[in-house]
Amino acid sequence: MWEAIVSAAQQLFSPGPLLAFAIITPIALFNGVMIAGGVPVFILLLSFAAQLDPFIALPAAVFYAAANDATEPIPSILIGIPGSRGSQATIIDGYPMARQGRAGEALGAVYVSSLIGGVIGAAMLMAVLPVARELLKLFGAAEFFLLGLLGIATVALLSSGAMVKGLLTAGFGLAISLIGFSPITGEVRANMGISYLWDELPLVPVLLGLFAIPELANLVVSNTTIATERLDEVLSGSGSDVKKGMREAMRHKWLIARSSLIGAFVGMMPGLGAVPAHWIAYAQARQTERGAMESFGKGDIRGVIAPEASNNAIDGGVLVPTLFFSIPGSPGMALILAMLILVGIQPGPPMLNQHLDLTIALIWTIVLANIIVVPVVLRFAPLIAKVTVIPPNVLFPLVMAVIVIGVYQTSQSVGDLALFAGAGVLGLFMKAYGWPRPPIVIAVVLGKVVEKWLWIAVNTYGWQMFERWQFIGIIVIVVVGAAIGMRVQRNAARIQRPGPAEGRQEVLE
Repeated sequence: MWEAIVSAAQQLFSPGPLLAFAIITPIALFNGVMIAGGVPVFILLLSFAAQLDPFIALPAAVFYAAANDATEPIPSILIGIPGSRGSQATIIDGYPMARQGRAGEALGAVYVSSLIGGVIGAAMLMAVLPVARELLKLFGAAEFFLLGLLGIATVALLSSGAMVKGLLTAGFGLAISLIGFSPITGEVRANMGISYLWDELPLVPVLLGLFAIPELANLVVSNTTIATERLDEVLSGSGSDVKKGMREAMRHKWLIARSSLIGAFVGMMPGLGAVPAHWIAYAQARQTERGAMESFGKGDIRGVIAPEASNNAIDGGVLVPTLFFSIPGSPGMALILAMLILVGIQPGPPMLNQHLDLTIALIWTIVLANIIVVPVVLRFAPLIAKVTVIPPNVLFPLVMAVIVIGVYQTSQSVGDLALFAGAGVLGLFMKAYGWPRPPIVIAVVLGKVVEKWLWIAVNTYGWQMFERWQFIGIIVIVVVGAAIGMRVQRNAARIQRPGPAEGRQEVLE
């Protein structure tokens, strides 16, 4: 083990990988800020991976993924539009903070949380190396199905004040996720004779239509900047808000630790990826933090700390099924899996034996990406926060042009633009009538994954899957966690509720 660690350090900190990191860092920062993504770096790396040393190609790809993930919260906080992977949970409290002129504070908290989460995720991956294969053997299709379903249900149930609407929109999202080829039978479903619908609905046009158009329309109609309070402080760019956010993040170290462990654990589950981890981390914070039931969704800084701590911890988790089981932990990991094969390395047991030094190098790459990228973003956070005071008549055409280009470049299809417009109309309706939008997105993301695992579970276990101790254990943990969270919230409400004497004093005053 120690020999592999030394070998990994020697090869990772040689000129080739370091030069690759230097080239990729600005590209990752740019792409992370871009709505709908920018340059397809993974594809470019894949195109000439066979000509590169594995210790350059693979660390470069993992470095890009980790660095890009670190910048995705920026559009979510500043303009209420998810980044390319979809940081919907961060929007719920991050965007209200930006509206309150506290974008710098949100960014400061996010990046301290991300840095710690990335380190915890990498540490967890290092810790499970000796037992990784045995650990994942405990989970089967039934448990993966349950975790996917839990991710969808979590978002629906978190639709504050609109639980029924949340469940209905999640059901609608599951329905539209069934459009296109079935992953089980290969049949085309519900395409209505339209060839564009033969494949599944692309996520980017749906995501941006639902979130971008309603928020940008709201800015134009109201004719106000994103930030409506503390404009002088935002314009001054003093950085005091950023430092305040960093201090607030450090005050909630246990929340960061819990959320990071959730991100790393969910990331290890094949095919689930980042989206459910964000929401589960947000849900546990809302259930367990004092006063969170009343303050979350209104600009509570804990509402950005929890999902973003899990965000970078996921990068370590998704490597486990990818490297050790040849099962992509996320869409990006599918490309890294292809890259492994192109450079002549067989994923699976060899990654724990012959190529252990490469595995350790990839773990260190995650930590290195966070150490490099987070200070850079924090340095420019006060400047980035000034986006919230740009007049809407300037911001709207710029952002809309970037979004339309991003939507079109994903598949270069006019159908994507039509889908984007249709999702935008639906988003306007939902925002106007108080229907929650995130449940649709996560249901579209996880719909086919849940369907696949359900089919495998039913055909493998039948009704016996309800007798598996792993399946029962997840349900028990969820129920106990929800019960503890409700008890904590009741106790907090009882403490905050004034007694009779206090109430009379308030009336007198």
